[in-house]
Amino acid sequence: MTASTNIHAERLAALRAELALQGLDGVILTTSDAFQNEEAPEHDRIIHWLTGFSGSLAHALVTGDEAIFLVDGRYTIQAARQVDGCLWQHGHLHDSPLAQWVASRAGGKRVAYDPMTWTVNQAEGLRSRAKGAELVPLVDPLAAIWHDRPPMPKAPIRAMPLSEAGRSSADKLDWLRGQVARLGADAWVETRPDNIAWLFNCRGGDVAMNPLPLSFAIIQPQSTIWFIDPDKLAIPAPEGVCTQEIADFLPQLSALTGNVAFDAAFAPDAVPVALGQGAASPLPGPGVITLEKARKTPEELAGFRRAHLEDAVAMAKFGHWLEGELALRSATNQPIDEWEASETLARFRAASPRYQEPSFATIAASGGNAALCHYAPAPTDSAILSPDRILLCDSGGQYDCGTTDVTRTYAFALVPDDMRRIATAVLKGFIALSSAQFPVGTFPHQLDALARAPIWALGLDYDHGTGHDVGHNLLVHEHPHRLGKAANPFGLVAGNVMTIEPGYYEEGRWGIRIENQVELIEVSPGFLGFKPLTLVPIDLSLFDLAALSTREQAWIDAYHAEVRNHIAPLLGTEASEWLIHQTAAIVERDL
Repeated sequence: MTASTNIHAERLAALRAELALQGLDGVILTTSDAFQNEEAPEHDRIIHWLTGFSGSLAHALVTGDEAIFLVDGRYTIQAARQVDGCLWQHGHLHDSPLAQWVASRAGGKRVAYDPMTWTVNQAEGLRSRAKGAELVPLVDPLAAIWHDRPPMPKAPIRAMPLSEAGRSSADKLDWLRGQVARLGADAWVETRPDNIAWLFNCRGGDVAMNPLPLSFAIIQPQSTIWFIDPDKLAIPAPEGVCTQEIADFLPQLSALTGNVAFDAAFAPDAVPVALGQGAASPLPGPGVITLEKARKTPEELAGFRRAHLEDAVAMAKFGHWLEGELALRSATNQPIDEWEASETLARFRAASPRYQEPSFATIAASGGNAALCHYAPAPTDSAILSPDRILLCDSGGQYDCGTTDVTRTYAFALVPDDMRRIATAVLKGFIALSSAQFPVGTFPHQLDALARAPIWALGLDYDHGTGHDVGHNLLVHEHPHRLGKAANPFGLVAGNVMTIEPGYYEEGRWGIRIENQVELIEVSPGFLGFKPLTLVPIDLSLFDLAALSTREQAWIDAYHAEVRNHIAPLLGTEASEWLIHQTAAIVERDL
């Protein structure tokens, strides 16, 4: 038994002992925290502490004699590596969701759940599908056994200037109160920190790469309460906004009266429970702030464009460095590994005075590691870059004026025919979706097949979404829009900012993804299209360019002309020459 296995076996045994002490038959766990963050602070990374899994999404069921661990397709390989199969039985959280495991393993038993980490909708779904299992509220189920737990973060907040936000906090609060009145509610409860950061025109640093302060808020017609650690208030709260400790949040909910609205998709299940303890009537409603935040103001869009110019300069310098340095190092037997590549890209980004931090952990994945959708290299023992292996690099930056997210896959030598054929299908799908025109209000899932059709034609698919919203110096994975197979009932409008990122992955061998960030623009009355924000060359050496249609070739040439015209003048001579070569028209290339 390894030291890691021994530690996690001891922790699992301690959890089972604590459950028995409390008269419980099991517990369900999730990677989410009370704020439904994709990336939780170290204090709340209970699944990582318990199992060793470092990914952003997992569910688990622990009973007296079984432990079930569930992830989606992005993390299947990673979970197999990080979570000991001798301790945990692995499964797919979509193919065999948690409720099925609870029903089959804990029907008729008392199973604990933390009502602060499971949303209203999730808890209701579990109760309806768990077939007889009694879900017992247990706030923070690991509190008694996690003795060296990190403290909650207290990063100071900072202002998002009106010149960047485009709307004042007072204007947003007036708008929100109008929305709440139309819902027939007397108050709105907001539990998403990124929504609160948007509403109050502030940013924070409680979670790395996620510039927001962890907090809750209650908005009423004549008052607004912001529940936030007072140590974070480096700047004053917005005018008319009162502050209280986070510990006061649930008691304050219990003291409310009238109809109290909240977003059941994200509010913790503890919210309606607390409201029900007093005289208030819980009123699940739509995520009005989430949807409004996704429609960027002209000032926010201008900020995104500035951020992408800065980002494109860094990416061009990285591409130029990567090509030249790999050839030089290969000749002198001084290899580059994935970690050095990711750190070099970070240095290029950090040269911008607008840059703050990465928007997520850089995925610099060589060869078989590129098949791990959320792989991130470690400082030691990361894979060596080699001319005969492609490199997938998915990265982004938090800039003071916007958030970026871009993926490019690089080839340094001729690739095998089967790889080229599949990669070309990915490129075709990327172009098809990028060039689509569709009615205002189209649902994202109605567009997803455009990106997948060429891959489907080969009898293949990829097990992740095709795109997501991006926040304005906020979360890189923003809600509510998702391009994917699953229904997403949120109509697209001009001003949304999203990614387009089809891919393909062959375990142990290779992976490819092409990703641009785009803004939705009106291309004709009543119709929308995607305009690229990302201005980074696509490495065409991966693809069979002769297999592209005239229209597809024209799209690539037009995109590369935009990249060349905007970015080449911002580079030094050598990097500019490299960029001009990378963006040359297809007719000038050897097909």
